[in-house]
Amino acid sequence: MKRHARTVVGIALAVILLLLAFRGIDFRDLLRTIAGGRYRWLVPAMVFVFASMIFRAFRWGCLIAPMKRIGFLDLLSAISICFMANNVLPARSGEFIRALLIGRRHGLAFSAVFATVVLERISDALCLMAIFLSLLLSLTVERDLRNLGLVLVAVYLSLLAALVAARFRPAAVRRAVGRLVSPLPSRFGGRVAGAAGSFIDGLRVLTSVRQVALVVAHSVCVWACILFTYYFINRAFDIRGIGLPGYALLLTMLAVAVMVPSPGYIGSFQLAYREALRRLRQPDDLALAGGWVAWGAQYIFINLLGAIFLWREGVSFGRLRREEEEVEREIGGRRDDPAARGGG
Repeated sequence: MKRHARTVVGIALAVILLLLAFRGIDFRDLLRTIAGGRYRWLVPAMVFVFASMIFRAFRWGCLIAPMKRIGFLDLLSAISICFMANNVLPARSGEFIRALLIGRRHGLAFSAVFATVVLERISDALCLMAIFLSLLLSLTVERDLRNLGLVLVAVYLSLLAALVAARFRPAAVRRAVGRLVSPLPSRFGGRVAGAAGSFIDGLRVLTSVRQVALVVAHSVCVWACILFTYYFINRAFDIRGIGLPGYALLLTMLAVAVMVPSPGYIGSFQLAYREALRRLRQPDDLALAGGWVAWGAQYIFINLLGAIFLWREGVSFGRLRREEEEVEREIGGRRDDPAARGGG
């Protein structure tokens, strides 16, 4: 029932966001712009999408290595299936699925593998904050964005400090989390404390400066590939001259858009693309055309890649979804059990 409710809410959100994305758009101009695109530029764009996934696989391998060395193809397969699942399932269920695939295939505890997935997402968040901070160096940034940037500076530094503390003083951080959640209802507080405990345990996979440096290097490569993906998609519509600050703004707004729980990021992605390019003084029909093509090209490419790797794994998508639901329910039950808190 909860999953059904999330789906209904997601569809409603997608409809609202699509209405906002199409607000004030002349459909004839939009269709002419889409028809006039130079789609040969999508070839290098998709090459960079694939390259970003390769660097994600290398990065994930660095994080899992202290537990077990896992082959590159297995990691790439799990990540490709994860991205396809995130496209078609609610609540970013693909993150559970990829941890499940690697854990089952290589005999690793799901919670330990999932902790590395969380670390990956945190490294992406830190990179994204760094990208946004680069916007603050631009004199053309609007005041509201500059104010948001100042807030992100504080968040960025606080998150870094919390990560360092959790890695080197885990007991103290556990106690602090316990004090913070104590005023909350016991059921909800138990879930938060359990999740925090699992994450703190997961930080044990960070074992050396060299490993952290490799994770950072691969993260930079991931986001460089993402930047070039949108550069080439924009070339298809002759969108030029927006510069690195412009792409920093675009990446930031798209990253926020994919956090919105609309199915397949429909609506949120197109609206974010349009709003980012509007701030960069691009025509609305051009911005929305770029948003639709960027979404559609990646959606088709990633789902095709995921289907190929599903065939390689020899499992059906329906079976993976059922297993993911079982694991999600099991984790929720464990977090409510005081005896199980802090494990991982």
